[in-house]
Amino acid sequence: MAAAQPSVGRALALLVASGAAIVGMVLLVICYTGIGVTSLTSSVDDMDPCVEAYSAGTDSASVRYTVAPPRAICTWDVDGEPTDVVVAAASVPLFATGAVLAVGGVLVCGVLVVGPWLSRRRRLDEA
Repeated sequence: MAAAQPSVGRALALLVASGAAIVGMVLLVICYTGIGVTSLTSSVDDMDPCVEAYSAGTDSASVRYTVAPPRAICTWDVDGEPTDVVVAAASVPLFATGAVLAVGGVLVCGVLVVGPWLSRRRRLDEA
């Protein structure tokens, strides 16, 4: 049985897809790191009443983080009503571009790596 020759086109596609995945992951790290830094510095710079209440350690204020879209949201009670204040939010186009590049690059790499392996395995099972 002859060994399969590596395809230059497949190698180039794998290189481009892995590069896109890396760029996408870097963009996502920038988005999430920016949320953390902005929410930490907002407590010093802006002193929003919600952030001030959270910094003081009161039970009426809490901060939560969302994954998609990346945001830091401070929730506190104002006259018995819960009020949400967005403390920090990532750029939606930057997040969307990063997510598409990361997920798309990983999927294409998976198909390019696993596809030939599955076809070889099928040929061996048929023989």
